[in-house]
Amino acid sequence: MPMNSARSGRRSALDLPRTPTGIDQVFHAVRARKPRRIVDLPAEPRWRSEYVARDVRGPRMTLGEFGYRREELHHAHGGVDETATVGPVQILTPEGLDRLAEVCDKLEGAAGSSRFIATRRLRSADLVSTFINNMMRDRTFLLTCSRLAGVPLIPHPLRIPTAQINYFEGRGRPEIVRWHRDGMDYVFTIQLSGEDDYEGGRFTYFQGRTDEFTGVTEADPRIREAPCGERGATLFLHGSRIFHAVTPVTEGRRVTLVISFFCPYFARQDSNTFWHLAGDDGIPATIPSWLRLKWPVRDPAMDYSLRAGSPVITWEDVEGA
Repeated sequence: MPMNSARSGRRSALDLPRTPTGIDQVFHAVRARKPRRIVDLPAEPRWRSEYVARDVRGPRMTLGEFGYRREELHHAHGGVDETATVGPVQILTPEGLDRLAEVCDKLEGAAGSSRFIATRRLRSADLVSTFINNMMRDRTFLLTCSRLAGVPLIPHPLRIPTAQINYFEGRGRPEIVRWHRDGMDYVFTIQLSGEDDYEGGRFTYFQGRTDEFTGVTEADPRIREAPCGERGATLFLHGSRIFHAVTPVTEGRRVTLVISFFCPYFARQDSNTFWHLAGDDGIPATIPSWLRLKWPVRDPAMDYSLRAGSPVITWEDVEGA
């Protein structure tokens, strides 16, 4: 996957804070508050399957290119969960992108602040937006995302962090995304603003193993930038295995929708940790979702799909691309 080196923003990117860990992470979990619900929901357009672009393909990198050994990866049905990044691609049609941007703009008034990962965001957006909920559970959309990632996907059963809208404005205190790796394994970020709308806001990542990130300097060529500036640009990231951040937005406005997916066939290998989730949403809000995620199942593909209110996506569906 061709990427541009983040030479112009490398120093500012490495100067970004890192997500708290250890005792600091527990401290955030104690202080965090459950995301608030919107009382007066704005009117929304209707989601349509035709909003998904056809034959979506894009440049791809494997986890092997990030230093992971094949035996460290998840295996199932004769396949390997080896995709690290895909994109940027245009996963929505221009009309679909306009409707999604319209919905996210209307929801901005409900965004809250956080010091854990992203500065200003709306969590569980699919629980307050019928449009986003239906988009994420649309079979055409899920098939497209699954084929890009190379594994069958459904919306993540952890409902609070499944869909997050990030809002960044270049005024006052800079709004950023700290250096972090996700609890989620399969993450798609849809850019709802074009690079002409803002300054800064560069998606930066470390092309190496997560255990090699500590001590990285600005001279390290593995600090790179994904060219996601075009409006509608969508990037898939194996979030739990890649350190990434977003540099400060210094002018204008940048809005993104981050959607987290789940592979039922790798349910036992899910990378989420309790304290990572609680650090963002608080302990009381995390406990019910955590128990629901870890509850024993007989048929993971069917059981988790029902929990997520999603169609079942199979390996045969993915391989039928």
